[in-house]
Amino acid sequence: MIMSEDIIVSVNEEAFQMLKKARKEGESFSDVIVRLASAKLAGLQKRGEKEITTSEGRKISVKIDQDLCLGAESCVSLAPMVFALDVEHLGFQRRGSEPLGMMDVPEGSVFSETVVLAAQSCPYRAIYVKDVETGEQLVP
Repeated sequence: MIMSEDIIVSVNEEAFQMLKKARKEGESFSDVIVRLASAKLAGLQKRGEKEITTSEGRKISVKIDQDLCLGAESCVSLAPMVFALDVEHLGFQRRGSEPLGMMDVPEGSVFSETVVLAAQSCPYRAIYVKDVETGEQLVP
């Protein structure tokens, strides 16, 4: 038999503000934490090249060079709906070889410019974006 009890967790003001900002209508803070943790885990399972249909109907392909990614996390900050980072797989002493993952992006839920800006923000140039229909490399 499993019994549930309320557990109190202390968070600093910055963490509280982040949770508050991420909370959707009707969600408890516990719901937010579970949703975000699940989304990150799901994102980390998606690696390699991924095709995304953007909100303006453009089809773009996003590819991550895992050997170049050192976890600056600028892409995650700018496009958390697209990218997820596994901090245990970062740096020169990596325990794994693929620190950056991509989320399952619902069709039409992200602007192509958001993905392009996130990729361009990578100081290691580890993210490549191209237009699927034209073949144009948007972020080399």
